Amino acid sequence: MAQICLNSRDALLLINLDKIAYFEADGNYTNMIYISGQKQLVTLGISKIEKMIAATHSNSKNNFVRMGRSLIINQSYIYAINITAQKLYLSDCGGQIIPIDAPKQLLKVYKEALWQQFSKKTESNNQ
Repeated sequence: MAQICLNSRDALLLINLDKIAYFEADGNYTNMIYISGQKQLVTLGISKIEKMIAATHSNSKNNFVRMGRSLIINQSYIYAINITAQKLYLSDCGGQIIPIDAPKQLLKVYKEALWQQFSKKTESNNQ
């Protein structure tokens, strides 16, 4: 279980990254959205959050990917990408589905990268 710890003058926040669906920039702050739908505002910018996640996963697979300037998503919850609707859907496969608005071009590039990644896995498993 990967965690990050945010310490401020008045509070300490332990974040279980496995439960985070995505992070979304909100000016100089960042919204954390859990796969359960719970939302928490933290007083750090998204770039600092990205660095903390990378440091936590330095020796293991990092499921988080930066999408544009304002999103970091947990790839383990990706359910669907709909380029026409400009939506990325995250799901826990237990009834919770979270739609995220994203630019069409960003979704096209990401969809192609995911497809390439899965195609390579399939080819290596068939050999």
